[in-house]
Amino acid sequence: MRMFLTLILCSLLCLLQMPAVSAQATSSSTDKAVRSTLETVGVKLDQPAVDVPASDTPAVDLQRKRAAAEKELNEITAPQALRKGVAGGQVDGRMAERRLLLQQLVQIYEQHLDALRNLEQMRPRVREAERQEKEWKEFSTPGPYSVLKIDELRDAARSMALTTQGVQTRLTMTESLAESTQRSLKASQEKARQLSERLEEVQDPAKREALTGDRDLARLRERVDGARTGMLEAEKKQIQEEVTEARHRLALLTRQVKVAEQDPAFTQQDYDKIKKRLDTEYQSLTDEMERAVIEQSTQRQAVAAAEATLAAADSRDTSSKPATSRPRADRLTQLTESIELKRLQYDNANLHVELLREMLSGLEQERHIWEIRFATARDTLSVVEEREASSKVAAAAKQIRGWKEYGLQQLGMVGNQISDVEDRLAESPSTAKAQYLTDRLRLSRHREDLYRRALQRTDSLLGVIDNKQAEFTHREQARSVLARMKEWGRASLVLLGNAWNVELFAAEDTIEVDGKSITGRRSVTVGKVVTALAILIVGYWLAGIMARFAERQAIARLQIDPNVANIIRQWALACFFLLLVIVTLMSVKIPITAFAFLGGALAIGVGFGTQNLLKNVISGLLLLLERPLRVGDVIEVDGIRGMVTSIGLRSSTIRDINGVETLIPNSNLLERNLTNWTYSSFRKRYSLRIAVATGSDARRVKEKLRGLAGQHGQILKEPEPYVLFEDFSEQALVFVLHYWIEISPGIDAATVASDLRFMIERTFAEEKIVRK
Repeated sequence: MRMFLTLILCSLLCLLQMPAVSAQATSSSTDKAVRSTLETVGVKLDQPAVDVPASDTPAVDLQRKRAAAEKELNEITAPQALRKGVAGGQVDGRMAERRLLLQQLVQIYEQHLDALRNLEQMRPRVREAERQEKEWKEFSTPGPYSVLKIDELRDAARSMALTTQGVQTRLTMTESLAESTQRSLKASQEKARQLSERLEEVQDPAKREALTGDRDLARLRERVDGARTGMLEAEKKQIQEEVTEARHRLALLTRQVKVAEQDPAFTQQDYDKIKKRLDTEYQSLTDEMERAVIEQSTQRQAVAAAEATLAAADSRDTSSKPATSRPRADRLTQLTESIELKRLQYDNANLHVELLREMLSGLEQERHIWEIRFATARDTLSVVEEREASSKVAAAAKQIRGWKEYGLQQLGMVGNQISDVEDRLAESPSTAKAQYLTDRLRLSRHREDLYRRALQRTDSLLGVIDNKQAEFTHREQARSVLARMKEWGRASLVLLGNAWNVELFAAEDTIEVDGKSITGRRSVTVGKVVTALAILIVGYWLAGIMARFAERQAIARLQIDPNVANIIRQWALACFFLLLVIVTLMSVKIPITAFAFLGGALAIGVGFGTQNLLKNVISGLLLLLERPLRVGDVIEVDGIRGMVTSIGLRSSTIRDINGVETLIPNSNLLERNLTNWTYSSFRKRYSLRIAVATGSDARRVKEKLRGLAGQHGQILKEPEPYVLFEDFSEQALVFVLHYWIEISPGIDAATVASDLRFMIERTFAEEKIVRK
């Protein structure tokens, strides 16, 4: 039997999948017959994923489906069906759910039809918007164009941008909802298939009836999800068309703004019209402010009177008898509610005054912005002033947007309060309570209106600011590169001037006026510090040049020792630098007391850090007075031998035979063992040892050595060289040649000794004297 049913099902499925070659009525009747047959055996064909009609006229098909759904809904809502759905005084849950699902299905079909109608209406509008965007080339009237018209175009472009953003958000939400509905549809289909399969296996009539009811509900849910998916797809197409239209219109407005911005005009007539409007609004707000202040005072007095009445009634209630306590309690409640209402009225009056002040301030800001724009259009503002004004306007816009966020929060809170009062009114309270809640609702709505009005004014002011900033941006972009470079140069000078006057700190200073000492504070700015440093550097440089010139003149004309002149020059420079520091501080009006806070630190530094420095400086003075060495002397100290090249305040420099210069503190020259090879004379004796073979003629060797020494040009003739026979042995005779040379930068004792050795080697070889 089961195999037979399976064969029948396969045949019917093949019939459903064959192409439709007959008329629509035949196809429809065949389809119904097939589905009826399948349902009798407990098998259900899956519904399409989207319940979108397959006919050429979707709207007609949807109307037919809606009519069928309404018919089903009317059948189950008929009195006979309702009586069948009630058993034992209880309502059948499946019947109630089926009725709810059918109601949803009818509504979804209606929404789908609305979406199709809107889509048909949107397509011509999109084509028209696209045509206008492509065909528009220029305005019907030539330029220049009034700034008022340009502002209107900017406002329209901003509004259209917000519209595009909102429609795009709707599209995103619809796509997300469509995906969620697709998942729900798949779940409904899966549930229906599972119930159909279970129904095939169940033979018990009671269970089969229950499963049949569950399967029918699952199919109905599947129909609802499929219809909703089709409806969402239609809405998505409609919203996509709306997005396309908004983008075309936004592109057109953007082009119109760019064209109009190329040739703007801000005439005196336009400016007068704006001023007249602002004056009218200002006068109106001022009159309203006067009335609001009076209302505020009146409400304050009313609150005070109501509180006094409540206090008097409360005092009488404390002395009343228990029998009359309930009426008095009701009266106290009424008085309390009355005070709450009056306080709300007083709060509204305060809010009204506060918001009017903000709106008056906004009008002043708007007036200032229009003044800047008019001055900019007439080229009476410099670029720097325009940029500074733009930065101030941007800062004001930031504050205004902050207030707007606050106002929106307050508006939301008031809306929540209104919803709460409306919910309490819906609970059907007593007459007195209903009157109290009605008055409270009226006051809350009045407060909501106040916030809405202020927010509208805020949006208007922000629009003016945005137009001003857009105009400034366009002017910045339209400037040439050369103009921008000049403006950057001027801006840099302004920035440098501002930085020049930045105060680093303030120092106390005392001045005498008419014989009286007045203590004040002077600013130490960046400019003063830079000027002081410049004076110090230039002054010290000039002083160094003059000091070196004076040193040369003193040596040449006054025959002052170069070492003494050098030390005097260095001490003079040090004293002049201290004097220059004091004069510089006085010239730039930086009080010396500005460095008073460094007194303690300097004292500690002098005590520890400058101990060795002072010792070396004093040693330099002693070297100058005692003169144990001079520049050019050859000295030896701490194992270093060389010529003194300079004697400074703190240290002296020695250059050894290898050309290496060594800085030696002056204190070491006095405290350590110092050998001055040229202290009294530059003539110094040197010796050279020579050994010859035993048996050589000693006198001939002596004469040859003395003669070779006399031939060397750097060996002094007076005192003359001499030779000593120092020692003899079986192996050699030892002679010592003593000679004198004058130490100078051009004479090297080692070189002289080397020359003598070469000469002796050559002469001994010629004379057949054997050297050991």
